[in-house]
Amino acid sequence: AENFLSLSAAQIMSQAILFLIIIYLARILGAAGFGKIAFAQAVVLYFALIANLGLTTLGVREVARNRGEMDSYVGNILSLRLVLALLSFFLLFIFVGLIKKPTEVKYLIILFGLSLFPSASLLDWLFQGIEKMGSIGISRILDKLFYAGLIFLLVKDAKHIWVVPCLWLGGSLLASGFLIYVFIRQFGRPRLRFNLSFWKELARRALPMGAAFIMIQIYYNFDTVMLGFMRNDEVVGWYTAAYKVVLFVWAFIPIFINVIFPLMSKYHQQSKEKLKLVISSATKLMSTIALPLGMGGTILAEPIMSFLYGEKYINGVIAFQILIWTVVIISIRCTYEQSFLACNREKRYLLGVIVGASVNIVLNLILIPYFGLKGAAIATVISEFIFSLYMLAYFQILRRVRILKYLLKPFLAASFMGFLLYYLRNFNLFLSILVGITAYLVAILLLKGVTWKEVTQLKTQIMGRAEL
Repeated sequence: AENFLSLSAAQIMSQAILFLIIIYLARILGAAGFGKIAFAQAVVLYFALIANLGLTTLGVREVARNRGEMDSYVGNILSLRLVLALLSFFLLFIFVGLIKKPTEVKYLIILFGLSLFPSASLLDWLFQGIEKMGSIGISRILDKLFYAGLIFLLVKDAKHIWVVPCLWLGGSLLASGFLIYVFIRQFGRPRLRFNLSFWKELARRALPMGAAFIMIQIYYNFDTVMLGFMRNDEVVGWYTAAYKVVLFVWAFIPIFINVIFPLMSKYHQQSKEKLKLVISSATKLMSTIALPLGMGGTILAEPIMSFLYGEKYINGVIAFQILIWTVVIISIRCTYEQSFLACNREKRYLLGVIVGASVNIVLNLILIPYFGLKGAAIATVISEFIFSLYMLAYFQILRRVRILKYLLKPFLAASFMGFLLYYLRNFNLFLSILVGITAYLVAILLLKGVTWKEVTQLKTQIMGRAEL
């Protein structure tokens, strides 16, 4: 429980700091400058995945299972990741030379690409494997505080755009250096190892996870990359500004997942009925939270975007109104999604990811040329919906949970809230939000959408798991 709380607190704090930086940069750099930064980061992320190759996930699992082999895994994974980072940076350099983008954008990509090296030496996976989450939390907060503090101090207008990737690199170096320092204090200096046969085995076992990560990132970045090639930097800036708000809300979903995943894994072995109860309760709770977010976000999109970014980003409102529904879809799906992994259905899960990512690619290629950022947003929502249908359809074969009955009452309550918000949309934003929350809570309680008994039962199961 202590590990979970420390990591969750650090996650919330680092995400909040990062979101404040995003708002600041969007306002200071303008839509075009912000779009250049977003495009460069999206491109570099794919090369970062090549440098990772799923090795960090494999490392967490193997160190957790056999701490006696920790030195071997640290030495070989660290060495292999540094070699892969060098290869990835070389490929990135070639890619930059081939694409038709302004020189300024190319330099930004290269500068952000330098962060591949501190990322490759980051030992967060090791500390997760030995359940020292506090160190991970501190490293993330140090990274974001360094980045934020100097961004606010040094970036004062669009001419300072070059400072952003340099500070990003500095934050990554600080986080990596801190974890290496902690490792040396606790275990001694890490030794790089070049066991080629072991590298081959590591790559073979990590590659399926690495492929899954690449497919998943297609959901979150392919639209930005395609907009960068098919439209101008300003459009990328509008779209990214809208998407970042949605991603900030998404960031809280893994916290809930981290709580229920061990619970589902345990009940998969011990009690199918308890597993079904946890899934039902979690789905009902997430539906109750997610639907008003979608409804409220759609109606209040314009004042939200104006408040956060200013009038220059008003063209991103339509993207926000569409993308906010991915929060609803993912929130409802997350319980079923995690149950695949808890019930040892990794291959089925990977197939679903591939299907969803393929749909995303095809729809982006079709819709962006005609509809721009609106097409990118529609492609994201449709691909998430299809992925969710796949998950739900297959899961119903395994565990029959009636999801529609959990959606009806929250939908009715959210519709009532939406009706009120529509007539309040030109009032003060915070007053509208307060009225909306109050109206929804009254409606959901009157409809008995969620009872206190159900919340207490889920809390009891979670706390029981935390005490183990």
